Order: sequence, then C-alpha cells, then structure tokens
Amino acid sequence: MAQDRTVVNTPLESVFHWDYSVKFPQMDRLYENAKRDQWNVSTTINWDRPIEKEVLDMTMMPMFQTELYRSLSEENKYQLGRKFAAWRLSQFLHGEQGALMVCGQLVDAAPDLDAKMNAAAQVFDEARHVEGFRKYITKLDRIYPIDPTLERLLRAILEHDRWEPKYVGMQIVAEGLAIAAFRFMQRDTKDELLKELLEYIMKDEARHIGFGMLALRDAVSKLKGKDKKDLEDFAYIACDMMVTKVVDGKPKDGFLSGTDVFEEVGISIKDIEDELHRNPAWAAAENDMEKQFNSFLFVDTIIPCLRQIDLINDRTESWYQQLGVMQMAPAA
Repeated sequence: MAQDRTVVNTPLESVFHWDYSVKFPQMDRLYENAKRDQWNVSTTINWDRPIEKEVLDMTMMPMFQTELYRSLSEENKYQLGRKFAAWRLSQFLHGEQGALMVCGQLVDAAPDLDAKMNAAAQVFDEARHVEGFRKYITKLDRIYPIDPTLERLLRAILEHDRWEPKYVGMQIVAEGLAIAAFRFMQRDTKDELLKELLEYIMKDEARHIGFGMLALRDAVSKLKGKDKKDLEDFAYIACDMMVTKVVDGKPKDGFLSGTDVFEEVGISIKDIEDELHRNPAWAAAENDMEKQFNSFLFVDTIIPCLRQIDLINDRTESWYQQLGVMQMAPAA
C-alpha cells in the first residue's frame, strides 16, 4: 500500500501576545480584506461544467513537437495531456497543504497579534485552495504524488525552529512561485472551469504575499549578524531548490517527477533520453524553455520581494545572478 502520510518533527516556540491593540494598521486592513474576500468552493464555482478535452496548450512544450510524441495514438495523446495537467495541478495541491500547515505554525509562533490573526485567516484560505484543487484534479484524472523537490522545500520550512524563515519560505518563495505558475497555467489553459478556479485562488495568494511582506519588513530590519545571514542563506537555498540545473549531464532539483506521467502512456525515460541524443535541437529548445520559465517564476514577484526586505543585497546578489533568475531571459 502506498504511503498516505508523512510525519515531520517541528520544534517551534508558541508565543502568547497580551497586547491587543492594533500595532500594524496595514496588516489590520489585510485582515479585514481577508474576511471580505471569503468565497465558497462548493457554491461560488459551478462544478457541473465538463472539463474541456484539451486542458492545456501543449504545443508550447518542445517535447510535444517531437517524433516521439507524434508516434502516440490520438487516445494516448489525449490521456497524456490530461495526466500531465493533473500532475502539475497535484503539485499545486500539495503546496497548498504545505501552506495550510505552515500558516498553522505561524498562528502559534508569530510574535505579534496582528500577524497571528492574518495567519489564522490564511489557514482557512489554504484549506479552501486544497478543497478546490482536490475537486478539480479528481474530476480531471487522479492526484499524483508530491514531487521530491517540493517535499524537500516544505519539510525545510516546516522543520525550521524560527518563524522568520517560515515567512520567507512560504509567503515569499512558495507563494511567489505559486502565483507565477498559476498565471502561466491560466494563460495556457483552454478550460473555463480551471480559469475561474485559478482566478479566485490567485486573489487570495496576492493578499498572502502582502501579509508576508508586511510581517517580514519589520522583522528582518531587527535581525543582526548571524541571524540575518542565516535568513539570507535560507532564502537563497529555497530558491535554489526550485530551479532545475544540469549537473554531470543530468537534471537536478526543480520539478522532475513529471516524467513519470509519460511512462503511463508507454514513453519510458530511456525513450526520452534517446530522443535527446537524436535531436539536439529539441534538447536546446527544452533547456531554453526551462530557463525562460525559471526566470518567469522569479522575476515578477520573488526577486523584488527579497530585495525589498534586504535578503538580496551586496552579499547575496551574485548568488541569484549565477542561478539565472535575476532578469527575464531574452526572447528567442
């Protein structure tokens, strides 16, 4: 039987706050907005609509322009498209559950009452996102296991014994990646049900990043010496995990478990590797697309946020430049 749960040990202090006055008016306004913007997955969205036959536009992906793909039957092409979409959405689902758990920790560990109340509001937002993605994926195909790299990131955030890295890892890196990936998918999907679900979720996510930035701006400014450097290091490590790199001719980090989907329609990893060797142009196109996607994920949200809270600075900027996420890749 497949493993249906993972236990994570999370040493963390719980902090009571006895001053009930509003310390951060901007954060209080975000809390008001969170109450105003609540929506019900079951009733706000019409789930009776069928999902479009072609969920995502696969023509943008180099893999779907190869002889290997063209050799598939029409039924297998159809199944691959839906399964690949289900795999991508499954990673969103797992990330939302991770956010649900981290925000539960922040209710305990955040030192200020305003932050605790916003974290509590976000807990319900994340539960709603889990519900929405679960409904959509099970209607589409099936829920795929969590990607090992995503699990590593969520575990690192959950296991940390300080609250500041939890904000950076979840509210800035994970939520920033989520918004970029949601926008990318919403742009490419041909399914109106998915477009609507993503639109509602993205509105919540934008508020979450705002909440994280407000909490971190004050907190990071108070960190000195080793504590500040440790947070800078953690931010970079979290970003580094998310970027696919080629080491000794093999991809490393990033989200690589999507190749498992191809096996379900009769394409093995060896088939893909053989195609790479036969078709260097495809390998180059795949590499260029990966770089552009990585840049797209980081440039609009994560990098500006990390700059604003001084986690990208004279000490760390070269790290991100070497990682290739400081600016958009030039158009081909």
